Amino acid sequence: MSRNIYSLSNFFLQQIPKLPSVRLYGRWMHRRPAKVLLPFEPNSNVNLKEEHVIDIGAEGFKKSNENYESKEKKPPAPVTSQEKFKEIKAKKEMELKKKKFYLSQKKVFDDNGDVIYEKLKGNDGRISNLLVKLKSKKERLRAGQMLVEGWRLIVDGLEANCVLKYVIFSRTEDLNNLRPFLPKTGVQFYKIPYNDISIWSDVETSPGIFGVFEIPNADSIKRYAKPIPLQLICDNIRTPGNLGAILRAAVGVGSEKVLLTKGCVDLWDPKVIRSASGAHFRQPIHHSVDWEELPKLLEADTSIFIADNNINVLDIHENQNVLDSIPVVPYYGVDFANLKHVTLIIGGETEGISENSYRLAANKNGLRLNIPLHKGVDSLNTGMAAAVIAFEVKKQFIQAWAKLKLNNKKNVIS
Repeated sequence: MSRNIYSLSNFFLQQIPKLPSVRLYGRWMHRRPAKVLLPFEPNSNVNLKEEHVIDIGAEGFKKSNENYESKEKKPPAPVTSQEKFKEIKAKKEMELKKKKFYLSQKKVFDDNGDVIYEKLKGNDGRISNLLVKLKSKKERLRAGQMLVEGWRLIVDGLEANCVLKYVIFSRTEDLNNLRPFLPKTGVQFYKIPYNDISIWSDVETSPGIFGVFEIPNADSIKRYAKPIPLQLICDNIRTPGNLGAILRAAVGVGSEKVLLTKGCVDLWDPKVIRSASGAHFRQPIHHSVDWEELPKLLEADTSIFIADNNINVLDIHENQNVLDSIPVVPYYGVDFANLKHVTLIIGGETEGISENSYRLAANKNGLRLNIPLHKGVDSLNTGMAAAVIAFEVKKQFIQAWAKLKLNNKKNVIS
């Protein structure tokens, strides 16, 4: 009985029409029914749904296969031809030759408007030799050059039409601050590591840029406004910070010029330049002046005043005859407005006023000016004392000029 059933099932299977095979992704796929229902099964309540077959054809499988392969394949990398490589190499060589030519001509900007500079390695001999000379007073005067630190001082020098020779920097961003003021030629730029700049710097945190200028001549200083009839004489100022403070006060008050006698600290010392904050570029300064030549630099009708807070100096000074003829008055007790010209002498904190200063004041019928201080305070810093007296002089001159101008207007109206 079982053998008959098996034979019957094979017979019916052979009668089922064979469906066509399809090729999918390079393989032949054969469709076969999932279940065969024998007709002799009794009481079979099987609901068969008609199968809906979509014929996509052979072209549909080809397109899907092509899309699948296109996703896996990556586009080939562009191949640079030999001619293109030669063209790029020749262009770089041309730019390098042009840069070397501009550097030899000390040209500041290239064709694109960028600053041309030479990048150097650490401990370069050219930079070391240059900075060593600028740190020495003798070599500075021999070369006629001065060293400034920070882009603000470099801008001050350029605005005053001083000649800039070198710029040594570590960050290209600092050049953007100088760009509007730079000349077209005559300046050499060197980029070095920041560690090298910090070694040569005089401050704990270096701004990262040096400038080297030609030492300006006192007669060629650019004036921004008419000065007041006041000049200062620095006598034995040996501290760089004090001299810088006096120069800064002289520029702020608008004095005509400053005279430095022999014995003062070097005017072009980097510490003096830094503490003066650009006064070297805005103020005519005569340095290392002999006392024999000093009267030639003074105005004929000037009045001499000495800033001297030591009111007991007459009792301890060797030459009593000279000092007895120089009275001491408070600085605000003098009517400066009625004077044609004022010369103020500032002494150092260590050495004090020299004998030559006292003799000059005695010969010109000068006065010693005292700044009254609170009890327990001996003296002021020389830079502060110079500022206090100088601005008192300026205040009186301005008040007198304003009053004269007002009277002239009233006379015109009447």
